[in-house]
Amino acid sequence: MYNKKMWTATGCLSDHRQVFVNLPRILGAYVGPNAIEPNLNESVMVTVNSENNCPFCEGLHGELARMAGVEEVSSLMNADSLKTCQQISDKQAIAYARVFAENNGREQNEANAFQALISKEGPGRAKSIRALCWFLLWGSLGGNTIIGFLKRFQGKGRRDSNLLFEMVFTIYYGPLFLLIAIVNALLQFFPKVPSWFSAFFGVVLTFIAAIWIIPLGLISVLIPSKPKVLGRLSTSV
Repeated sequence: MYNKKMWTATGCLSDHRQVFVNLPRILGAYVGPNAIEPNLNESVMVTVNSENNCPFCEGLHGELARMAGVEEVSSLMNADSLKTCQQISDKQAIAYARVFAENNGREQNEANAFQALISKEGPGRAKSIRALCWFLLWGSLGGNTIIGFLKRFQGKGRRDSNLLFEMVFTIYYGPLFLLIAIVNALLQFFPKVPSWFSAFFGVVLTFIAAIWIIPLGLISVLIPSKPKVLGRLSTSV
């Protein structure tokens, strides 16, 4: 049975509200006064992905991190705990990214870690880093929800998930994640790139993702929903 974190219908709307309102900060994490340098930017992304391991995000941000010159890509991507992340990097942003991922962007542990991040990076950069974490969480949960639906055809779908929601979600987001898969295949041929290219690519990603995020974000503002996701199962895939 598929054992990754996946969205519920209400959790999907709740998280889309967060990503929707953070779109300007996501863009600002790539360009502007609170932009995060590509090396740290992509390190944050792969660290968030380490907690739920979405293959779409692993391919995309793993390659982007390599292109940005991150040396610890594999180590951060495969980190299994906050302690492991801290052993790999002493940056507060990396510790925060892992705590954010473990708590799905909420709870008191995330709030405490964010305060520590503000103390280290300042409020502007800290908000940019948090926005990047929301961007990756959206991708991770979205990608794993689609994979969870596809696993049903192998008899490995989750019995605690709603089939209708998974199907509608896959129809809606399928074209985007297919595009991501194609881009992933192409990025492996790219060499290390300058910072301006990484920033430009991040801006393009933000605008493309926003095409799908904004409609659900607007709906989420109108429909109250609870921030719930299906947790990871102990049963292996």
